[in-house]
Amino acid sequence: MKLLKQSFEKDKSGATTLIPQDKEDLWQLYNLIQTGDEIKLSTSRNVKKTQGGAGTSASSGSSGKDKGKTERVNLTLKLKIENVDYTPSDEVLRVRGKTVEPNEYVPMQSYHTAEVQLNSKPFTLYKEEWDEISYGIIVKACSIEDKAEIGAVVMEEGVAHICLITDNMTVLRNKIEKSIPRKRRGEGGGGQHDKALDKFYNMVSTTMMRNFDFNKLKVIILASPGFTANALYKYMLAIAAKESNGASGATNAISENEKRSVITNKSKFIIAHSSTGYLHGLEEVLKDSSIQSKLRDTQFARETLIFDEFQRTLNADDDRAWYGPTEAAKAVELGAVKYLMITDTLFRSDDLGVRKHYIQLGEEVKKTGGEVLIFSSLHESGEQLNQLTGVAVLLTYPVPDLDED
Repeated sequence: MKLLKQSFEKDKSGATTLIPQDKEDLWQLYNLIQTGDEIKLSTSRNVKKTQGGAGTSASSGSSGKDKGKTERVNLTLKLKIENVDYTPSDEVLRVRGKTVEPNEYVPMQSYHTAEVQLNSKPFTLYKEEWDEISYGIIVKACSIEDKAEIGAVVMEEGVAHICLITDNMTVLRNKIEKSIPRKRRGEGGGGQHDKALDKFYNMVSTTMMRNFDFNKLKVIILASPGFTANALYKYMLAIAAKESNGASGATNAISENEKRSVITNKSKFIIAHSSTGYLHGLEEVLKDSSIQSKLRDTQFARETLIFDEFQRTLNADDDRAWYGPTEAAKAVELGAVKYLMITDTLFRSDDLGVRKHYIQLGEEVKKTGGEVLIFSSLHESGEQLNQLTGVAVLLTYPVPDLDED
């Protein structure tokens, strides 16, 4: 999402001007735009040209006695939104509402349906209150670091491309090039070739540390022809395992926190084969069916694991797993919630009170050290949670009879 202008503060009214750039942005907008919001955007409408040259909307109930032909006119309208429609297979978001600003072609309070399209003209969204969920959507959608779930390095000896990948976009964050001399016959370890490779691996490792948040990313792909990617992985684990007082000068650029991050998240690394160390090699890797399977497994991995834990606990009937609006609210009030699980469907409710209720529950859970997880209704775990009222809690300790008045 491209942010052009922002004139609002959290929990206050205001507006923001945006351009959606990929399908994921449209999904974020579907969660962001609510009934009662206002939107100003470029659109088109059939207008009947009268004899005097002025126009009237073809759908505004103009008299059949009016002479003139109907034309499609481009115009800018401001609508008070009554309905938002989005189908994931489409590359367009539709909003319907009544006009709230005068226009020479469209009378006030006329219904109009407009489309928000990818990489098209900007639109401005107005809200009476930018609550925590809305504010968070803007922050996430406009930051590639927050949107990306996959980090990738595609490389060969002497060249590496460091990328962040979202559902619909690959962003090159850095390119590293270093001359690597050929290995001479009879040259043992420590020769010019090996020294240059060590420096190259160190450059790639430190650049990855600057561009990747290993704790947030769900997968880190290392791809190359031959064994270069595997060599980089072993190099990173080796320097991460060293104590800082024993590290060589080449590894001083990597902090202790960064070393711990590598060790903690080493299970996220996937070593893959590519025919080249350039960007089209990464496209080749991402199309591989075995890699796609691993990525699908990890995209919603944490939410799936926690929901599985919830279901096991619910089946065990030990009073630590509850679902339902009333039960969840009681558990939050007691300060007993470890995980509060909510589907994004509840945040798209036309009832503003419902939305605010769950935002407040989430804030209370965070105050007591719990965690809030918002499940996508497009994923299986989100669908299952929707079948259980859309809200559930996993508690830190058993609390019986939450379902009784």
